[in-house]
Amino acid sequence: MDKKSSAISQGNKSDTPWLWRWTEPESVLTVIPKSKTQRLAKQAKLANIDAERAINRAYQSELLRVKAIGEAMFKSGKAVRFTFVSSGREMALRFNAVGKKVRSWISNS
Repeated sequence: MDKKSSAISQGNKSDTPWLWRWTEPESVLTVIPKSKTQRLAKQAKLANIDAERAINRAYQSELLRVKAIGEAMFKSGKAVRFTFVSSGREMALRFNAVGKKVRSWISNS
């Protein structure tokens, strides 16, 4: 009894190409209890397991997203630092060049 319904969100490489399944294979009842109460209790238990797995997948993807954002922020901060160091060095070299020209101009006068 394979269910064909799928979620429209990108999953792991082990999942189907770009769809997540709504139900896990183990969340379908293999042995159906005769009592309706037991059957509903078992379905609720399996639905809770599915929900926990979905939350875990969302948590893992959120961790990956936060890691990517943190890495991008670190790299942009590093780029800003190098920009300031480069600009400061360029200013220092220009001031030194101007100072040398002024000193040579003063010494020649």
